[in-house]
Amino acid sequence: MSNDPVTSAGFSNQQWALEALATEINKPLEEVASIYKLEHHKLELVARIKTFVPVIAQRQVKLFFRASSSATSMQ
Repeated sequence: MSNDPVTSAGFSNQQWALEALATEINKPLEEVASIYKLEHHKLELVARIKTFVPVIAQRQVKLFFRASSSATSMQ
């Protein structure tokens, strides 16, 4: 079984959360899933306690898109 949170069998368990997040931040699911996968991977590398990695990764995705939209609106 893959440890990849997006492509593993666990994706169906995460899919609803990613869909809700994409809806909440008004971004395409594919884009949200891609950023989530990257953030999740980075956190997995450094986290000593893995329990909250998915929650923190979702928060990081929100922050990423918030920063991205702020940078775009400042131009």
